[in-house]
Amino acid sequence: MRYSTAWRENARRRGVPAGVVEEIARWNAITPESFAVLDKTEEISDPHGKSYFLLPPDAGRLDARRATLLTYVLNAGTDYASAGGRAAKRPDFPATPYRAAEVARIMHRQNANRWSYARDVAFVHRNGGRLVTTPHGILMGAGGNWLQRQFSRRGGTTWGDIFMLTGGERADPAARLRQLVRCAPDLDRVLHHEERHSRQWAAKGYAGMLAGYGWELVRELAFGATNRLEEDAGLSDGGYR
Repeated sequence: MRYSTAWRENARRRGVPAGVVEEIARWNAITPESFAVLDKTEEISDPHGKSYFLLPPDAGRLDARRATLLTYVLNAGTDYASAGGRAAKRPDFPATPYRAAEVARIMHRQNANRWSYARDVAFVHRNGGRLVTTPHGILMGAGGNWLQRQFSRRGGTTWGDIFMLTGGERADPAARLRQLVRCAPDLDRVLHHEERHSRQWAAKGYAGMLAGYGWELVRELAFGATNRLEEDAGLSDGGYR
């Protein structure tokens, strides 16, 4: 019940009309009991009061997927439009209003990227990494053994609905995620950037995204061209300019 109450309090605080909350609940059959999946997790709060949830290492695919969606629902907004940092540069995109249609879009993206819940959640945990759900409706992970770390490059890499951070192999991954959520000034912009990559995975499919991003790397590294998939995700938000 507490997270159902917190959802409505968050919505009121952010000025979300009551009708929008009721529409989201009605369209998606969200009841107070729906939030019980979050009771199995550890809540972590960012400086703006938004909630992230650290999944237990034995989290199943359905719980991970549901908890990820409900984290977006619960927070009733992402703070993307008001995100600072990046030398005071404005975010690359206007904020998307919190509404039932956006919840439906995230659910559709989750379904297209369902392999990342069915396979990769367990893969990350099995190899020593940890995952948190985020207000942007994707997962963020850290840590892991040598094998796990091969799947993350530059600052981090998104696979389907999972954004895996690079480095930190000697640190406690859960502690690293807690610190990042509590202290990172640009996290809302980074997560918006990575969620757009998740959309690309959903649109292109697994093989299509691998081929497409591989070609963009060739263009970028061999010819100095702008990586169009990074541009589509937001170059400033992603720290590329």
